[in-house]
Amino acid sequence: MAPSPTPPPPVTWLETTGSTQDHVLQAAAAQPDQWPHLSAAATLDQRSGHGRRGRGWTTPPGTALAVSVVLRPDLDLEHYTWVTLVAAAAACGELQARGVPARVKWPNDLLAEDGRKLCGILASVLPDQSGIVLGLGLNLDFGPGGPPVPTATSVAEWLPEGTDVSAPDLLEAVLKALSAALDDFDRAVRAHPGEVDGTHPAAAGVVRQVTTLGSEVTLHLPGGSTLAGTARGLGSGGTLLVEPADRGKMDTAVPGATRRGALLEVSAADVVHLRR
Repeated sequence: MAPSPTPPPPVTWLETTGSTQDHVLQAAAAQPDQWPHLSAAATLDQRSGHGRRGRGWTTPPGTALAVSVVLRPDLDLEHYTWVTLVAAAAACGELQARGVPARVKWPNDLLAEDGRKLCGILASVLPDQSGIVLGLGLNLDFGPGGPPVPTATSVAEWLPEGTDVSAPDLLEAVLKALSAALDDFDRAVRAHPGEVDGTHPAAAGVVRQVTTLGSEVTLHLPGGSTLAGTARGLGSGGTLLVEPADRGKMDTAVPGATRRGALLEVSAADVVHLRR
């Protein structure tokens, strides 16, 4: 008889905080033994959250779930760049199971089917590289006043009529799904050694959820320039493979990008925004 899975540590719920990401990064660095795999801090009142490239993440108190979770996956450091996409796909699946038409936008967002943002995800490697702190900001319910910006939406807008959203229940389900997805990813990486790109079995669950793939996209780049093209796949580490609409820009368009035949391989660090 197989042993029962070890339950995740209890979530530390904070009445309010500046940033769950800063809170957990500092606490896990100071007392790593107190922050094992899947330990987390969460709040419904985050005052100064932040997203990718230092952008702010602010929502009215009580309308969004902010959580940061310590992940210590049994993975080599080179595969850590996949964790954000694995987490996004896992969270996306949980929302879909509740009737929310969520999808993953590369590299780190969950959108509703109309393109408005449901959730942002931010990953930071712990200073000693013993793991990752993964932050999620998930819009739960903006109430009668509606979203603070027109590009945002909430889970409550898309739930079937008569269904409520419970932050603790949803968080518990997302953490369980994330744990299972990381275990599946790790097993597939070990069963199929070699480069892990979008064609690798470990990435199958991610590729199913990333609806950026196959779409016409515009990359907004540092410095204000843009590059239009088609997202063709995921490269090693979860990079995006783009076929430029203007082949003449192949070698100069994205500083730091790698040329892969007719495609450019760009990382999240190469791109300020990606628009469909």
